[in-house]
Amino acid sequence: MSLNAQSLNLLMNPKLEVKYLRLEQSRNRLLDELAGLSDEQLNTYPAAGKWSINQHVAHLVLVEERALSSIKQQLQQQDTLLDIDFSTSVKALLVKLALHSGRKYKAPAAVANVPDQAALPELRQQWDKLRFELEDELTSFPHHLLEKGVLNHPMVGCLSINQALSFLQDHFEHHRQIMLRQKEALIS
Repeated sequence: MSLNAQSLNLLMNPKLEVKYLRLEQSRNRLLDELAGLSDEQLNTYPAAGKWSINQHVAHLVLVEERALSSIKQQLQQQDTLLDIDFSTSVKALLVKLALHSGRKYKAPAAVANVPDQAALPELRQQWDKLRFELEDELTSFPHHLLEKGVLNHPMVGCLSINQALSFLQDHFEHHRQIMLRQKEALIS
């Protein structure tokens, strides 16, 4: 729990906490798996037009930054938030299936602008900061808004906070698989 959440003596909703902890465990496991690679390896392009491992990490950080910003913005307008409808749930499921299919997809322009070179320790610092902010938002997340749309996804529409966390996990796993394949190719 972050210091801000501790000082207010708040507890995160248990369902959100499970999803948040899974995100954190996945992220830490990935960063541990990448720790043995050099900066050169982490910034090596696997092929023309394909992202390096660090570019994938930068993309994940950017997606989470945009997601957190959207959630914060939506929470400023609580009276205007809409319930999640069936079609949004179906679209969210289709995105989940697509991310788990193993296929590669072109990132939406808003989250495709990643640096040519990056340093993993700096990316980790950015990610740590974002995760602390996300933890604070989830800890103070109003219970009555759990089924309201708070994340504007470019293909799905407005996702609830539970759907948003599921999307972030699925998106992370999609990129994690790509990065681990790249790592294998680099060390073999």
